[in-house]
Amino acid sequence: MEINMNPDVRVYWAAVALYGLAALFYILAFIKKKEKFADLGINFAWTGFIVHALGTFYPAITHKYTHICSFYKVIGGTVVMGMFVFLAASLAKKAIRPAGLLIMPVSFGLMVLGGLMPCHPLGPSPVYKGWQLWGHVTGAGFNFGFASLAAAMGVLYLLKEAKGKTGYPYDQLPDLEVLDRLNYRFVLVAFIFASTMVSFGSLWSFMKFGMVKKTLMLAGIVWGFWSIYAFALASRWFFHWQGRRLALYSPFALLLVFLFLFYMAPFREKNYHSGPFFSPYNLQENMKPYMKDIESTIKPDKPISTPAKVDKVAKLLDNKE
Repeated sequence: MEINMNPDVRVYWAAVALYGLAALFYILAFIKKKEKFADLGINFAWTGFIVHALGTFYPAITHKYTHICSFYKVIGGTVVMGMFVFLAASLAKKAIRPAGLLIMPVSFGLMVLGGLMPCHPLGPSPVYKGWQLWGHVTGAGFNFGFASLAAAMGVLYLLKEAKGKTGYPYDQLPDLEVLDRLNYRFVLVAFIFASTMVSFGSLWSFMKFGMVKKTLMLAGIVWGFWSIYAFALASRWFFHWQGRRLALYSPFALLLVFLFLFYMAPFREKNYHSGPFFSPYNLQENMKPYMKDIESTIKPDKPISTPAKVDKVAKLLDNKE
């Protein structure tokens, strides 16, 4: 394991510790059924968010430490936007505060995972490589935030259904109809940001690489991500999915989001956002489908072997970057 200890990374781990305390107090609130623990949890969540936001956006604004370091920057940036969504929503409506029972442990777990994964410097942050990626990254972060809120509303709906429960969070939860309505609204907003994410990502990919096979494959993958919430809305509108059905689907949809993040758009050094390739990544094997396209653009003086072709392509790509 390699941990880069630039100043922004130290701030990152400070935010992880604060998120961990917030998650711990939310869990204690659920176990002890005491709201005072939840109040401590939301306070630690706010403190962690402020520290995390400074550590994330100050280096980006000042162009310091702008390298992508595998999961570290990607997951950190996603979580900080998700935390903003949760905390802003909890300020606007106090009934949303119990959502931290799901959101804080999930966010803490993602941050730990992002910090402990091997650090692979991948050059400047992608958001600096094209204006389209600002829309892609922002859409992804806010999609995560509202998808998490929708999943939390689904879990709270199921908790509220359990009769005879008292204490925290049961006494603080609104009626089932209100929880169902909040769940639907968060799914709708998550769909909007998912559309933003895949639209800008596809636009950037087509403008940078053109209509090649790999770009079309990647576009298909990201639109598959979009379909997760398109299906939820279609089921609500046309098949009248309400209440328990939507409450069960929302956490499942969040799980599908994670599967797309970690498998369909992996963050490994050799295949960053490059599609559903199995680990360990085999460069020669995964380049075979594209060799015909490569051969049409590379005209060597003498015949060369497939491994040599792959090496030559890799050098060309490095030079482009």
